[in-house]
Amino acid sequence: MIRNRYFFLILIVVLLAVKYNYNELIKEPVLNITYEIKNEYISFVQNIRDFVQKHIDQKKSIERLKKEVEELKKSADLSSAFAGKLRSLLQDKSALYTPELNITRAVSYVNLADYNRVWLDFKALKKDKIYGLLYQGYSAGIVIGKDGKSLGLLQGDAKCIFSVYIGDKKIPGVIFGDKDDMIVRYIPAWMNVKIGDEVYTSGLDDIFFEGVKVGKVTDIIKEESYISAVIKPYAKVLVPGYFHIVTKP
Repeated sequence: MIRNRYFFLILIVVLLAVKYNYNELIKEPVLNITYEIKNEYISFVQNIRDFVQKHIDQKKSIERLKKEVEELKKSADLSSAFAGKLRSLLQDKSALYTPELNITRAVSYVNLADYNRVWLDFKALKKDKIYGLLYQGYSAGIVIGKDGKSLGLLQGDAKCIFSVYIGDKKIPGVIFGDKDDMIVRYIPAWMNVKIGDEVYTSGLDDIFFEGVKVGKVTDIIKEESYISAVIKPYAKVLVPGYFHIVTKP
């Protein structure tokens, strides 16, 4: 009987001990888990805020960059003029060169079946003057007057004609539009034109200034008294938008 009393007493003591120790054992892990959950929640909320703020900042940056793009395009076009003329300035310090460009918008194609002729929104057209046309820093064609409006003849048009240099030795030639390519004609037969030579405007025709990149030589055709060079143009005007017109070479 006494043994049974001791047994129940010990059992009660054990149960109390287990209950007390169990609470202590689970208390700390539960607190730790709660702390981690709270931290994760705070980090999640902060990440959302950072993402939203970043999106707002990016939108503002895009708007600001759009305004700067046109100025940068004009600067890039003008840099070709100064780079080409710098070579001459090193030899002739009296040279004065101040090219002027006007941005213009393509209004529409002249004919939907012809992607090489576009009407341009350019009001300052002078009678009988031919202007150079630039697109993304490269030559894109010429501008002439027709029916009192400004007509852009892109480089694939057969009537797009201007003077160029070929290669570092400045081999002279006249370039003509020829659909997807262009052709430099009237190159003296003894001139050493090579495939891969770069072609750029000479500025001798008062249409472009010197140094605007046109394209590269992809083929050479031998004629009777001269040679011709097939040129792959750099400018790819798929959907006409905005151009720069050379108003003062």
